Amino acid sequence: MKQAQATSGSDPKLSEGPVTEKTPVRLSLLDAIRFSLLGNRGVDVVAYEPRQAQEEAKGAQSVYDPLLFSDASFSRDPNLESSVTDIVTEDNGITRTGIRKPLETGGSLSAYLETRYGDLNNAQFDRVFKNLFAPTLELRQPLLNNLGGKKEKTAIKIANYQANISEEEFREKVIETANSVAKAYWQLYLFRELIAVNQQNLDMAEEVYRREAERLARGITQPLDVARARSNAEARRSTLLRSKEEYRVAMDRLKLLLNWKKLRIDSEHEVIPVEPPRTASLNVDETEAIETALKYRPEIVKAKQEVMIRQVDEDLAANQRLPKLDAFGRYGVSGYGEDFRDSIDDVSFNEDNVWAVGLNFEWAIGNRSAKSQYRKKKLKRLQSNAQLKSLEDDIKLDIKQVLQRIVTSQGEITASRLAKDAAEKVVEGEFTRFDIGQTTNEELLRAQDLLAVTSRSFFRAIADYNIALHELTRAKGKLPGGVTIEDAAR
Repeated sequence: MKQAQATSGSDPKLSEGPVTEKTPVRLSLLDAIRFSLLGNRGVDVVAYEPRQAQEEAKGAQSVYDPLLFSDASFSRDPNLESSVTDIVTEDNGITRTGIRKPLETGGSLSAYLETRYGDLNNAQFDRVFKNLFAPTLELRQPLLNNLGGKKEKTAIKIANYQANISEEEFREKVIETANSVAKAYWQLYLFRELIAVNQQNLDMAEEVYRREAERLARGITQPLDVARARSNAEARRSTLLRSKEEYRVAMDRLKLLLNWKKLRIDSEHEVIPVEPPRTASLNVDETEAIETALKYRPEIVKAKQEVMIRQVDEDLAANQRLPKLDAFGRYGVSGYGEDFRDSIDDVSFNEDNVWAVGLNFEWAIGNRSAKSQYRKKKLKRLQSNAQLKSLEDDIKLDIKQVLQRIVTSQGEITASRLAKDAAEKVVEGEFTRFDIGQTTNEELLRAQDLLAVTSRSFFRAIADYNIALHELTRAKGKLPGGVTIEDAAR
């Protein structure tokens, strides 16, 4: 009966090198959790999500990357104003090549080179200036709708919030996996101890049967007593077989969670849990536990990020109700010439330079669509706030239930230990009475069954207590001691 308390740093390590087919694997809980975080399929799948979300965030930030652009066109159209006796056509060519830099103010700054070519065909006169060469600077800036780059900044914020949510989902999966491994580990410990209890119970029944058979041969007992002892022994044998099957199932469940290269689900190696269970009472501050959970639980962190997403969405929708009023300005230092080289040489600051300023205004009469979107975003934000409050209540309830489970398990350990100790004394007394012939084997077998029941309850209480301790770690939103999120990194 293992009742030793686990101490930090006492985890046994696995031996190096390959495990032979008949060598059992002695596994500490810390090693089991670490192996599962490296090999678990579920963690494997979720591990890709944070990296994808980070790439989405980088993609959203690329909205401010400079843009290299170039466009060119050439056309020939009739020029009716210049026609006299012949059809006159006009050739026009234009190119613009430059860089456009989006600004955090919501506008853009462009620097580009504009060239133009124009000439008349079949005209009775020849143009002196056919080419334009104009380095140009252009600025565009929204004054109301999207002032300050609301759209772009909102998209970046949402992408970053989504990346945070993805990281919390990964952390949630890691915590869930660690807790599942701990639960499977202590269940394996329980079924292993139950095998020992059931084996001891069977051995005692077989001893009673052996003694009764000897007594029957000497004619000092009844066949009924022999039959009772044999029946009880076979019933206990059946219980032992079932406990061994439960142990194998629990072992396979742990192997599946581990998915360790030396210990996969199809491995025949036996897993032996060597972690000493904790049995000492633990006093937990409920208020501190709730505060920790409300700060670190992945669900609460995700919910808070969702509230932030809804808030920036609402702020953007409020801005989108404003009319569109955009200002623009353009100035080009121009040079003119009959050929391209002359136009380059003619470039200078003078009154012939080209420039333009203006405003663009647009507003939907009634503005019903933008107002409706704003009201919808506001309702979503209120809904996410309500969901956050509901989640906080659920987490508080979860902490309270886990703490109650810990207290209950502590009480069960104490009660079942006392019951087991008392049952052991009853078995000793009944054996003495049986040996001197003061009673039949019926009371002795009943006392042995009572000892087995109390022993099972004792080890079950220990397993439940250790599982509840890991449940508390999970409920607080933390990983077990000695385990970090980096252990699950891919």
